[in-house]
Amino acid sequence: MSKVLNELSEPFPAEVERTMTKGGTQLTYIPVSEVITRLNNTLGVENWSYQVKDCQRDPDSRDWIIAHVTLTAIIDGSVTHKDGFGGQEIKYMKSGKAVDLGNEYKGAVSDALKKAAQAIGVGIYLA
Repeated sequence: MSKVLNELSEPFPAEVERTMTKGGTQLTYIPVSEVITRLNNTLGVENWSYQVKDCQRDPDSRDWIIAHVTLTAIIDGSVTHKDGFGGQEIKYMKSGKAVDLGNEYKGAVSDALKKAAQAIGVGIYLA
């Protein structure tokens, strides 16, 4: 494995790891800001980008925002593209209105970006 791939896949310091409970299971995750910082510091700001391919309400449930992101990175002189998909459940007030739909879209895109970055090693130890 190359030096760059090793740096991308290094575990994060314990103090940046966060936990959440989903479906009765406790999960450890890394905030998207830390993932972006790892990409910037390891690849350089000019050597990676991402594009939101799609981000919409799930047509079947309407209670989820689903995002598709493509991460493009130059690693060891080669261009690679990795797709990631993420989702965010919409939170509702008692009145039935969404609490903050924009935040749910942002969360779905952030989740998708983290999944794409995981495909090149970032946070892979948590998978």
